[in-house]
Amino acid sequence: MVFLDGYKFDPLSPIASTIYITCGLIILFIVLYFFIRKVDPKGKTPLWLIPFLWIVDLINGFVKENIGVRWKAFAPWFLTLVIFIFFANISAVYFLENPTGYVVVTFALAVCSFIVIQLAGIISNGPLGYLKGFLDPTPIMLPMNIFSEITLPVSLSLRLFGNVISGACISILIKHVLGWFAVPVMPFINLLFDIAFSVIQVAVFVILSIIFTSMKIKDEEKIYSK
Repeated sequence: MVFLDGYKFDPLSPIASTIYITCGLIILFIVLYFFIRKVDPKGKTPLWLIPFLWIVDLINGFVKENIGVRWKAFAPWFLTLVIFIFFANISAVYFLENPTGYVVVTFALAVCSFIVIQLAGIISNGPLGYLKGFLDPTPIMLPMNIFSEITLPVSLSLRLFGNVISGACISILIKHVLGWFAVPVMPFINLLFDIAFSVIQVAVFVILSIIFTSMKIKDEEKIYSK
């Protein structure tokens, strides 16, 4: 199958997995939208809706504490990161290639977060204030400050990529060491790395992204009051 000027689309590639996951999430949330709109906000909350409300409230609360008055502009992005990275990390559960096991995918996510972080600094401090921040605490630090900003997406992407790959490597080592004895053990090992570690990896990536965003925002704007 030819795709985009001679590129051969591999249905089992990480790019294909990313497309499948994205399309699946779009369909899932469109369906959820029609269910949620039928819920009476003044009535009893359905049990199936509680996990969704919990994760939204958790992200909103953390963003409010760290970003402050502009939290509504950033919370949807961080919630999107949580959802996509989690479902990407557990893609082996539904027999897809893990997109976050490839550095090109994690780097793309990190670059998107990097853009959000820099925009937060520009919006909060203004263009001149944002540029002046590279001279803090002294103009001598300009090269170092620029270098630290450039390496930020690299650090975020390699951290997520390394965590995913390390889990896969440990699983492979256990299979080789135990041989046939690994058959009853591997479901629990896979559950540990595919589910439990996925939650940790999501938390680390998103929390760091929120903290870096908060560092770009003026202190007086971080104070949020209802």
